[in-house]
Amino acid sequence: MEFDEVELRPLNEEKMNAMQQKIDDLAKPVKGLGRLEELADHLAGIYRTTDFDITPRKCLVFAADNGVVHEGVSASPQKITAIQAVNMMKGHTTVAALAKAFNCDLQVYDIGIKTDLNFPLVRVHKIRHETEDMLHKPAMSIAEAREAVQYGFDMGIKAFEEGNQVIATGELGMGNTTAASAIIAALLNKTATEVVGRGSNISDERLKHKIDVVNRSLERANLKENESPDPLIVLSEVGALELGAMAGAMLSAGAMNKPVLLDGFLSYSAALLANSIKPGVVNYMIPTHKSKEKGSRIVLDALGLDPYIDINMCVGEGSGAMMLLPWLDGVKAMLTNMNTLQEMDFNFIP
Repeated sequence: MEFDEVELRPLNEEKMNAMQQKIDDLAKPVKGLGRLEELADHLAGIYRTTDFDITPRKCLVFAADNGVVHEGVSASPQKITAIQAVNMMKGHTTVAALAKAFNCDLQVYDIGIKTDLNFPLVRVHKIRHETEDMLHKPAMSIAEAREAVQYGFDMGIKAFEEGNQVIATGELGMGNTTAASAIIAALLNKTATEVVGRGSNISDERLKHKIDVVNRSLERANLKENESPDPLIVLSEVGALELGAMAGAMLSAGAMNKPVLLDGFLSYSAALLANSIKPGVVNYMIPTHKSKEKGSRIVLDALGLDPYIDINMCVGEGSGAMMLLPWLDGVKAMLTNMNTLQEMDFNFIP
């Protein structure tokens, strides 16, 4: 299946209503579970049943290098992409530790790391060795942009066909907050000043430079004040391979009627891409945590998403998505183990 041939089904409102009634019948105060009830209703609408499983699950981490890093927009050296790809599969990064703690499978996909890792646990589908510097030329060709999205889509479909009931998306790629900011600015017709944040904790001086790089990149690509740009053109001109692949994985969730857990700012840009390619796929996205990157609120509002957690995380990798897994387990446990009001027979006068 091609990623742009997906036929989306709307959320099943009948099952969402049935889930809310099921929760209201549990032996607890009405609405006492707060946003856990909202999450349960959303899951019922996605799965199209009130009796769903949330295991097994898998985090798909797409890794690639970005040519724009040579403009000095990141505080982290480019070699970290390759180093962390290996460390992640050894279980030593933030997302790897959290995935193990919360019973989530993890796979790293090298789709554009500048160096060849030669590490068997990292799955390799090298579209190119690093993107171009988007300040001076398109980051990638249209064909490469399509390949990135399609590969993410295929890996998402594969994960679901293997039995996973939930997927999460993550990324590795130094400089990719610059690409994410440019994608959001282009698709939402915003200025770089409105969306560019500090990424890897850069200085004030480097932040000004990063804003300038994004503005000039958008001007080069004729994407400033463009009301309705083609999302694949945006990805090819100012995007990142790993963000395109993340968008593809999100589209696979819509194709399979399963949920995908977003991460932070980088995943928001991929979510915006995915929803621009196939409007309505946002219904299958579960917003996990609120990134502190400057443009987060703009893109979340555009997508109509309200993250469940705000704990100032900014690691990336998919780590924030892992933090919602205990919430999913909690929802399932309560639906499975709690008594109903009828079972408790609360016949008393207060």
